[in-house]
Amino acid sequence: MIVTQFKRMKASRAPTRTHGKYVIMPPMNTHKPQDHTLVHAVRRVIVDAHYAGQRVDNFLLRELGATHGEVPRSFIYRILRTGEVRVNSGRVKPTTRLVAGDEIRIPPIKLQVASVHGSPDAISPAWLARAPDLIVYEDDSILAVNKPAGLAVHGGSSIPFGLIELMRQYTELGERLELAHRIDRDTSGLVVLAKTRAALQSLQMQFRPEGHATKTYLAIVHGHWPKHLSRVDDPLQKWQGEGEAHRVEVDPNGKIAITHFAILAANQHASLLQARLETGRTHQIRVHAAHVGYPIVGDEKYGQRELDKRLLPQTARRPPLLLHAYRLAIMHPQTNEPLSLSAPIPTPWRPITQLLNLTLPNGTNL
Repeated sequence: MIVTQFKRMKASRAPTRTHGKYVIMPPMNTHKPQDHTLVHAVRRVIVDAHYAGQRVDNFLLRELGATHGEVPRSFIYRILRTGEVRVNSGRVKPTTRLVAGDEIRIPPIKLQVASVHGSPDAISPAWLARAPDLIVYEDDSILAVNKPAGLAVHGGSSIPFGLIELMRQYTELGERLELAHRIDRDTSGLVVLAKTRAALQSLQMQFRPEGHATKTYLAIVHGHWPKHLSRVDDPLQKWQGEGEAHRVEVDPNGKIAITHFAILAANQHASLLQARLETGRTHQIRVHAAHVGYPIVGDEKYGQRELDKRLLPQTARRPPLLLHAYRLAIMHPQTNEPLSLSAPIPTPWRPITQLLNLTLPNGTNL
């Protein structure tokens, strides 16, 4: 159990610092919170042995989420970078791993009630009715879901709810159900959730760059992918300006990133590829494909809208991002036996593959 101590700070006239809808409050002790806000004083959290070894950024995501909905990871990074968060009175990096007995100082946070995410009212009955059809595998330890494109894995500053909030409510597991890894909002496909702390720790180890999880994606890209281009290993660097959405760029000083590509079907206009990740960097497949000159169809961040229009003039709207987390091979966290999971391609892909005349090889089952 986590022991939380609440302490009021002395009055101060220091200005507030805003991070989107989340505000780091100045010290206060005399003003009553208005009805339209939730205000939390400084909290000092003692880390239980149950959470020993967890990264401080992931701990804060869970801890803040438990009090007032999921918060953006960028917000967590900012309060760590600026020193509002302290561990044993010292500043720490997001990657710092916690030890049982560590004391974490969490700053006072003011949150608009309208931005509290994952509440029952935020999730429509239609989504809850759809939830059971998203499940591709379930047992006592894990839950594997075929996430639709457009659904974020968790709620954020402008997202009322995500996959984790949906499945927590549907399964009635609440905070016991946690994300073991993430995929982009616009990417469809497999996401694994853990039902127990032991399962979460095992899966997180497997999903690390040095872990043994194998992730295979399907992508439709512009142009005829060359057969010799079976490996792309350009290093990647994440970049984000203050108040701007993050981007990932090829940078010789970036982190190592390796993607293996194989052609399933191709013509002069487009190619259906299998992409296997050797590393799991943010936007890795999207950036690698665009960098070598074959952007993924429907990619608004790294692709080209004009190419999409020319490729699919029959469609009135821009196609969705044609990237799908298709197959996942892991060791089951409880039995330690190999487990292979797969998610069928989204329904909207099938007419697009027909329009593009991408005929699959015999025996290929998507």
